[in-house]
Amino acid sequence: MKVIPLAFESMGVRSMATFVETDQKILIDPGTSIAPKRFRYPPWKDEFDALHETRVRIEEYAEKADIITISHYHHDHYTPFELGKFMDSSPKAAEKLYQGKKLFIKHPTSQINKSQQKRASDFLKNLEGLNCEVSYADGQSFEVGDTSIKFSNPLPHGSQGSKLGYVVAVTIRWNGKTFMHASDVQGPISGEAKDVILEEKPDMLVLSGPPIYLAGYAVERKDIEKARINLIEIAEKIPKVVLDHHLLRSTRYLNFIKSVEKESGSEIRVASQIIGKEPDLLEARRKQFYRA
Repeated sequence: MKVIPLAFESMGVRSMATFVETDQKILIDPGTSIAPKRFRYPPWKDEFDALHETRVRIEEYAEKADIITISHYHHDHYTPFELGKFMDSSPKAAEKLYQGKKLFIKHPTSQINKSQQKRASDFLKNLEGLNCEVSYADGQSFEVGDTSIKFSNPLPHGSQGSKLGYVVAVTIRWNGKTFMHASDVQGPISGEAKDVILEEKPDMLVLSGPPIYLAGYAVERKDIEKARINLIEIAEKIPKVVLDHHLLRSTRYLNFIKSVEKESGSEIRVASQIIGKEPDLLEARRKQFYRA
């Protein structure tokens, strides 16, 4: 089983796009974006460069993919059929990306907030005529060739009852190996998400860390601590943990990772390190670029 991170915060953008190769070729969460504003500043040039590079990479691997999965309908996790400066997206690019694919996607009307429900509705309308095979993923399992693809029931986007809605995690089994991608569980903060992860017993786990840059503002500090405690238990039991996304929107991410490593006795890596590159936190350093 090959796992190739395509776009993450450690690569300079907002994303968790990942390519997994078994006897099938699977593209998970094919979106990339940059924040229109951070520290009151618009994106720096390097961020637009990273956005374009990751968009090209996602499109390259989409051409190879048999299957595309979408965990939820935030723009950093799927490619919408619209022009978007901060997503480097277009209707033509989206059409090419999804044409003829098997799509396993978050249910468009069940356990979903209003904004994502509208995006899901628009997305499904635009898929018409593209010869796609669409399946709703929530709580379902699929056998494709020799590969097993299992989706969780909807999990909170962060803490229980989050207004940001729900996501579905995906577990892929093939040839005696298990890989899990847990998008936007933010740590996980939720004990429910932690339990689902541990039940699947993946050999390798890719998940979003907690948004420490929002602590004391949009996220309670006690929830950040919950995420840390849950992650310690996960790191003790899962051989390979890759932590990225929300956590790496802060230059203080390494302090959080080191605290988990110290208490779990395990090594945690970020997505860029899987492909042999040092983390390049562009959004987190945006203020520094402007002040320099």
